[in-house]
Amino acid sequence: MPFDGFVMKNVVESISQKIVGLNIRNIYLSKNTLFFSFDSGDLKVCLNPNFSHISFVDHLVDDPEKNTFIDFLRSRIRGAKVVEFSNLGYERTAILKLKKMDEIGINHNYTVYFDIMGKHSNAIIVENDEILDAFKRIETRVRKIYPGDKFVLFASDKKTIDEINSVDVFKELIDDFKDKKRKLSEFIYSSIQGFSKITAQELLYRADIDDMPLAEVSQSDIELLFDSLNTMKEEIAIRKLWLYYENEEPTDISCMKLHVYNDEKLCDDLISCVNEYFSFVEIKERLIQKRNQLLSVIKSKIDQYEDLKIKIENELLECVEAEKYRKYGELLKAYSYQIEHGVESVKLHDWENDEEVTVPLEKNLTAIENSIRYFSLYSKLKRKAKGLEERKGIIHRELLYLQQLLLTIESAENIEDLNEIEDEMIENEILKKKVSKKAKKENQFSQPRKYMYNGFTIYVGKNNRQNDELVRKASDSDIWLHVQGMPGAHV
Repeated sequence: MPFDGFVMKNVVESISQKIVGLNIRNIYLSKNTLFFSFDSGDLKVCLNPNFSHISFVDHLVDDPEKNTFIDFLRSRIRGAKVVEFSNLGYERTAILKLKKMDEIGINHNYTVYFDIMGKHSNAIIVENDEILDAFKRIETRVRKIYPGDKFVLFASDKKTIDEINSVDVFKELIDDFKDKKRKLSEFIYSSIQGFSKITAQELLYRADIDDMPLAEVSQSDIELLFDSLNTMKEEIAIRKLWLYYENEEPTDISCMKLHVYNDEKLCDDLISCVNEYFSFVEIKERLIQKRNQLLSVIKSKIDQYEDLKIKIENELLECVEAEKYRKYGELLKAYSYQIEHGVESVKLHDWENDEEVTVPLEKNLTAIENSIRYFSLYSKLKRKAKGLEERKGIIHRELLYLQQLLLTIESAENIEDLNEIEDEMIENEILKKKVSKKAKKENQFSQPRKYMYNGFTIYVGKNNRQNDELVRKASDSDIWLHVQGMPGAHV
């Protein structure tokens, strides 16, 4: 959990120094994120369940969304002065205290609570302990957040690291924990504010203690844990952040050095560190969501065409009967003078195969009329087969194109590539055109990937638009490469 209680407390304290005493200019919402705008920047409160966090950013709100809760906040606290911005212990709840005089001269003291708790993240505005409104109104057996209700802070029976000021207090906390079968790490993040699973494991690592059941913890273990906890307290108090990387990508942040990572950077500026990490996470999340959305459409289209292809192939099997009907027509025409009127079938000699053929007849028709009927069925099935073959060819080409799109979507490295693919899908009516609030700049397309190798310049198309661009701009001396009979990049 990158944004644990320790990180949040330090971040909130850093932001507090930037906004206390300032007035809120405006409030915006974009992608489940609230922005409280000040002259110096925006207080960012992200309520996205996958990466909820709080930070302070430049004015970067794109396409603000209309929202009744935001309208309500504007009516109450736009122009309000920040009195205090603090954290509830080491829990992931931040408290923004505001004061404002309304139009008729009445002073109001508002408090906005920000719960940064994954899927339970929320923003609640309160006055005189009464809930005025919330980003998410909740009515469950555990908690009720609804306008007009009395606001009650979510009760926590966890201890803070500051309250654990002796070995005896630590021992008492363990003794009071009911389930002694639980692992020591579970006890730590369940009983002490601020801890996550990874920081609980870090505490055990520093104390050089195995993750044993609570019932097996000895007095010496408790003393080692207490000493390590004090070391952690000192690190947290420094108010710096460690940013950790895996494969050169930000993967975690923490107020302490974590032994599980090898690649890290110590950041003096907490806000910059948080923004670097979560900007990467948000971009990656948007990329994944966009990719999955487009893949879902493409896979659905491929399934439709595959089903249609099977249907056409089955219909083509039926058209095989055409040759049989032609044979019936020819035999009836040749032997018409021998066939009695009104019979249901007749056996005739097929001179081509030297065998007897039984031909079904319509009793009310003459032999010649039955012959004409079979020739008509033959012609109808031949026309149908021709049309089906044409449709089969079209479907085959569509499937190749869709498989090419599928490949380019899966290999897209950034949101710009996916946006271009989305535009292409709209142009080809695979997707419905979206009504955009802002007109896109014309001809702003991403370029093919460029590589240098042994004096050669290599261009790789990452989508069909880039592939077409490569072919269009290629000269006679260039070498063009593409895998045969399969979707792939033009090189």
